[in-house]
Order: sequence, then structure tokens, then C-alpha cells
Amino acid sequence: MSRQTVVVIGATGSQGRPVARDLLKNPHLYHVRALTRDPTKPAAQELARLGAEVQAFDLNAGIESLLRAFTGADAVFAMTDFWATRSAQKETIQGRSIVDAAARTSTIQHFIWSSLPDPEKVSGGILRNIHHWKSKSVVADYIQQQYPQLWGKTTVVLFPNYFENCLSHPERYLSQPDAQGVYHMYLPHSPSTVMPNGSIRDTGKLVRVILEAGATYFTKTVAFYSEAISEAEKQAMIGKKYGLQTMYHVISPDEHRKKLESQGLSPEIALDYTEQLLMFEKFGNVCEASEFIQAREIPGLHLQSWAEFLEENDILGSMRAS
Repeated sequence: MSRQTVVVIGATGSQGRPVARDLLKNPHLYHVRALTRDPTKPAAQELARLGAEVQAFDLNAGIESLLRAFTGADAVFAMTDFWATRSAQKETIQGRSIVDAAARTSTIQHFIWSSLPDPEKVSGGILRNIHHWKSKSVVADYIQQQYPQLWGKTTVVLFPNYFENCLSHPERYLSQPDAQGVYHMYLPHSPSTVMPNGSIRDTGKLVRVILEAGATYFTKTVAFYSEAISEAEKQAMIGKKYGLQTMYHVISPDEHRKKLESQGLSPEIALDYTEQLLMFEKFGNVCEASEFIQAREIPGLHLQSWAEFLEENDILGSMRAS
């Protein structure tokens, strides 16, 4: 396998950083072009020290900027960040611009698109407000419909609920204690409702496996998660590890939406989050559909479990700090 130039968009973010770091472990195989808004930030400087070609990059700069960034690229890990703008329209424009540039770059042999399922398609039109899913799925459809040649060398990766969310947003993803020290969780989920979960740090090893497999995953969608587990079970495992008394409460979707609004989320984003949870409550683990390749079943790929994540991280500290 000859050395490939791999462009990583968002190379200092939660998805792109593990991709860049993993590929940089094999400098004889990969030259990493790391695109980031701020090449002076510590995460970007770390990638440079590891051997990455770090470039300042703004997804809103237009297609000519993208074409320059893609010059000579053999592969691209492409993603957009809904939460940077909280606008599905802006994210869709960014994603389509990435695709337009990739389709015009003749050297690209593998295009990997970070995505999520189409919520309207999966729910039969019932759930229409999961905007951070829809904007990514629209771009996946755009590749297939507008650029069949690019689609022929594209792999779509569906991302999971990150274990790391409980560290970055403990007030939203972890139980909260009452005055008696009992930890409570309130969600519009039955205790048995599972969601696809995984560690975002495993993104790198998955992308590397996909790149190494070449055409094996062209035109395929890979569901990236290590296990389907309920929030009630995750809470119970935390309680068992730390000897805490926990209680799980099922609340209505309206109650959940209002709770998120009380934490500072806008009504639109609170509804987005709530409908995302309702997707799994009403339609099960939608990432387990037969048309998707299950990343956890790829031979030789170990994805971190929730139990392993608990052993590595101070979850109790995050709960007490929230």
C-alpha cells in the first residue's frame, strides 16, 4: 500500500482528532492534512508535532478554499458540526460544498462522510425536528443522487451517542443528587429502551480500518457503536461501581423538553434533543437496520464498552461537579 494523503476536516474536534492521531501512528502509510479553524490552538500544535500538515481552514470560505485543501488528496474524512451554528440549513450548505469540492478532485479515491440516519424516513414522517440528524442525512443523499462517481467511492459512517457526553455535559447526561444523596435520572424512555453508544475516541481506529479495506466499504453505510445499552442500565452500572443509590424516572416528552429549556437550551434545540430520544423509544435501535454494516462486528476491531469507559474515567467526579 503506497503512502496516502488523507485530509481530515475538523482535525482538532471530537471526531477528527482521533482520526488524525490514529493515522499519524503510521507515517509510512499516511500523510495527514489536518484542517482546523485555529492552527495555533494546543490540539493543532500537538498534531503538527506528531507529523501532520496543519492548515487553517474555514468551512464557510467557499469551494475554492476546499479545492485547495483537497489538492492531491487520496482520501477525505469529512464532517460538519451542527452545534457550531445550530442551523441545519447552514450545516447542509457546508456539507454540500465539501461534496462539490470532493467530486471535482480527481485524486480522491475514498470519501468518508460522517452522518446520522434520516429521521423522517426512519420514523415515517413522525419525527420532523431532529435537525442535527437531518442535515447530515441530506448530504449523504446528495452524494448519491448528484455525484454517482463520487458515491462509488464513498463510505457513510453513522455516529453513536458518545460515552464522552457524560463528561462534557454531565448536567444533561448523568444523574443528579437530591438532598439525601440519592441520584436521579429523568428521561422520556422506558428503562429498557436502548440506544447505540460508543467512545468517540474509537473513531480513529474505525476510519483506519475502513481506509485499509478500500473498496470493501464503498457505497456502504457503517453503524458505529460498541453496544446498544439503555440509560437506565448505564445509571445502574455507575451506582454499582460507586456504591450510590440511584433512581430512574420516566417523564413525558413535554416534561423533558421543558427541563432542557430550563438548562438554557432554546425551544428548538430542546425539541431536537427530545425527539432524538423518542426515536429510540418509538422505533427501537434504528442503527441496527439490516442495510447497515455493524462496526462492532468488523473482524479485528475492538470498540470500547461502557464498562471499560467507566473504569477509565472519573464519572463520580463529573456527577458531583455538575
